[in-house]
Amino acid sequence: MMHTQQPVLRRATMALAVAIAIGEMTGQAHAQSSAQDSAQAEPVQAVVVTGSLIRRVADEGATPLTVIKAAELETRGHTELKDLVLEQPQSLSLGTNSGAAGPMTNLRGLGPMRTLTLLNGRRMANEPLQDQYVSVNVIPRMALDRVETLSGGASSTYGADAIGGVQNFWTKRGYQGIAVKAEYARPEESGGGKTTSFGAIAGWGNLGKDGFNIYFAVDQQKKTPLFQGERAEQHDPDILRTLGLGLLPEGRNASPTANFGFTRAANANYNPAYASGCLDPYSRPTLGNASANTPPVYAPGCYRNPLFYNAVTDGSEITNISSRASWNLPGGHKIDIDILHAKFTVQKFRGMQSPGTSNPATTYSLPASSRFYPGNGITPAVPVVGSNTGTNTPAMYVNGTITPGAVSNLNMNGRTAYFQWGPGELGSAYRNDEQVNDRVVLTAEGEVLGWDYRAGVNWGMSKRDTKAGGGYILYSKAQQGFTNGILNPFGLQDEAGLEYLRSIEARNYTYRLNKAYNKSVDVTLSKGVMALKGGDLTVAVAAELRRDAARTYDAPRDYIGLKADGSYNIDASGNVVVHDLVGESPQGVARRLSRNIASLLAEVEAPVTETVSINGAVRADYYEDLKQTTVNPRLAASWRPVDRLLLRSSLSTGFRAPSIMDIQNPTPEVRTQDMDDPVLCPSAQPTVAGSGTPVAGYTAEQVCNIVTNYWTKSPNNSFLKPEKSRGFSFGFAWEPVKNLALTVDYWGLKIKDVLGAVTIAEIQQNPAKYTDQIIRRANGTIDYIIASQANRGMSRIRGADMSASYRFPATTYGNFDAKVDGTWYHKYEFQAEKDGPWFTNIGIISNDGRFGGAGPNAGLAGAPQINPRWKHTASFSWGQGPWRATLSQRYQRGVTDLTPRTGSTLTKVDDYSQFNVNVRYTGIRNTTISLGVNNITEEWPPLTANSTYGGGYVTSMADMLGRVARLSVEYKF
Repeated sequence: MMHTQQPVLRRATMALAVAIAIGEMTGQAHAQSSAQDSAQAEPVQAVVVTGSLIRRVADEGATPLTVIKAAELETRGHTELKDLVLEQPQSLSLGTNSGAAGPMTNLRGLGPMRTLTLLNGRRMANEPLQDQYVSVNVIPRMALDRVETLSGGASSTYGADAIGGVQNFWTKRGYQGIAVKAEYARPEESGGGKTTSFGAIAGWGNLGKDGFNIYFAVDQQKKTPLFQGERAEQHDPDILRTLGLGLLPEGRNASPTANFGFTRAANANYNPAYASGCLDPYSRPTLGNASANTPPVYAPGCYRNPLFYNAVTDGSEITNISSRASWNLPGGHKIDIDILHAKFTVQKFRGMQSPGTSNPATTYSLPASSRFYPGNGITPAVPVVGSNTGTNTPAMYVNGTITPGAVSNLNMNGRTAYFQWGPGELGSAYRNDEQVNDRVVLTAEGEVLGWDYRAGVNWGMSKRDTKAGGGYILYSKAQQGFTNGILNPFGLQDEAGLEYLRSIEARNYTYRLNKAYNKSVDVTLSKGVMALKGGDLTVAVAAELRRDAARTYDAPRDYIGLKADGSYNIDASGNVVVHDLVGESPQGVARRLSRNIASLLAEVEAPVTETVSINGAVRADYYEDLKQTTVNPRLAASWRPVDRLLLRSSLSTGFRAPSIMDIQNPTPEVRTQDMDDPVLCPSAQPTVAGSGTPVAGYTAEQVCNIVTNYWTKSPNNSFLKPEKSRGFSFGFAWEPVKNLALTVDYWGLKIKDVLGAVTIAEIQQNPAKYTDQIIRRANGTIDYIIASQANRGMSRIRGADMSASYRFPATTYGNFDAKVDGTWYHKYEFQAEKDGPWFTNIGIISNDGRFGGAGPNAGLAGAPQINPRWKHTASFSWGQGPWRATLSQRYQRGVTDLTPRTGSTLTKVDDYSQFNVNVRYTGIRNTTISLGVNNITEEWPPLTANSTYGGGYVTSMADMLGRVARLSVEYKF
């Protein structure tokens, strides 16, 4: 390792020396910031501000920095940090159903993998599946002091993954006493979505007097899931029909009241429960999609009721335990030890699960000996019309008009019945996606020989343990239940059947386990080296050695099918081919992955005059596994022509390497989707399952509306290249009158060789182009599709950040203040492929794969990212004595739908505006009581006819909870 790094380090050192010599170069930001420890009462509040190595007295700097205190988050109605990233105008983070990875900051809409999330100025271990981001749910809330967001490129200060910016969460340095806090939030409407949380913090020692402080903090929060059936009015059939939903009778799919046939390939001809209504709410009757054709083709049967099984929002549980020990030593030296244990679990609901292609069969079977066999007494016989010989398949009788003819009971003739079925009485299947983030950091700072120093040793580990929670069963055990007459596939289970069903659940079964590690050591030295007219010219140099690592584990062998020779049925890539768990595939190949990164950094702060300041920085990073060094400079300047006006600008470059899992991924990540074979079942709407027609030689059961496996990660990604970026910003901060502050900053960023997944939608729409990525079986049907990472082309994004705040003159009625923080997106253009045409993605949505997933957010969002033209957060506050009230708003401008669903003419997605109100009272000794209402006007997410949003609502904009009441009580001992 040392041998390979020496020439690189020499090059990096030369680059840094040049940067120091040209002290005109500029960099990041002075920003509003508070001292880290008010208890110390240091005379000069010089602090380390996000985006810079150099301590400085807080003020507006050359690069804008947004600082939000923890107390302000509560006044805005936040019940978790997800609310912060959802409302930030500089971020285009997803909302309620952001996936099992949890909420992540997505600055500039460039994807969470291009936003660096820090805790107390240092990295955390990334989420281990993608190895590219950190969920904000692992940040400790009770110990939180402030959040600093640098929404400009910061690769020259922090490294590769800060192209979009940095969000730095700072915890308290010192806390005395004990405080406990309880919160409760409940939607006005009945059902799920309730949030309960408890927090406590205890600390002792006064840093100023005693020279030490130690505190412990704990946060515990639980949120219950919300199902579509609990918001039935938001799924009104009359409204959904205007969106192109529900125009056709539902296609039959697996349900607790099974449709059956006499071959595995044709298992949906008949349903004995159809005539009696299909057992609502589990199932509903249908005549099949083709019944609207000309001429109609009827397929009577039962389909799964989505209102009963589909979740609007998932459940979650967060437990964070943090501690900090701090010492102030003689001579101005400081030592801190930070410890974090965070556990975040998403109860991810997946609907009712039925067998797939990796199970022993996609259907179950029922022998004539079963007591539930149709016509044996418990299950009624199926009425049919036409020839009924006992060896053929006559049409199922509906009524005399639809299916005229002589009616008789289907002659079963002892034939085995085949069917797809799901365990309805177990409810919607859910997995417990458990994420753990542990961290220990030792830091020291002070002054030696006239140099300020800061040094740290960091160890972090994250774990993602994905478990089958409830509703998942074992195929072989279920089949035994059908064979032995225990389980009823055509209705509710009796007591014995229900007991058996519960006994074959794979509850809390880990089927995928990944870990990621982050280890680093860093040191920073800074010193004023000469006097300029505006102050000291300050130089800072820093070095960091970092080792990122990941560990994957073999797929659990418990339920993997065996080959004839007794070996496990696993292919050469390590994928499980046949397994017993219905609905999820055990994944993983045991492997240890690692990457060493060596970095050098220099920064110069040159206050040339009292009104002009120049800041420059350059960073060199060497990636051992890529055998590459990247050098990224940054230049920034500020000029204060008059006392209350600051002009500022910056230029920077950036670099983002493919992640460890991108390059060294040991096994494919397999996902499934119902879809038509784009070649063998072509359709005018290739992304809409069930809309195609099979070509000659194939049946619809073989190639249309089939469960298809596709890989979002491929084992061979050595061809991937790093991304490179260039960015700029210029603007001003102005106080035209006392207590009125205005800022405007225009910014831009260009990224080339953008890393993004080839989406399944792209392949569906252009199968000829991607024919090599559609892997087929010997009979021509799809085995799987590779839709993984690639260098997609370039992206260009520009916009302006604007803010205004005003504190009104004091009145006898109290103090008033108002603020607004907004972002206007001027341009968002991208190429879906190298040297391809440019597409614009501002103010529109589309189900075209190029828009939905080929951009920088590819592969990480279940629905297309929406880039609004304008987004803002605003608040108006009043305070008098122990009372304080805040009315806040978050607003997002609507967009145009380029590809509305067939059957709908709706192309406008409305604006979204949510108002929250919070009242805080501190008139009781040591007690703070907060009452609030979120979404006081009960604004629901806007409607959309885009087929990517299957429920007809843009839930990424907002929660589906409706109006929510909140109560928070904090008591300090």
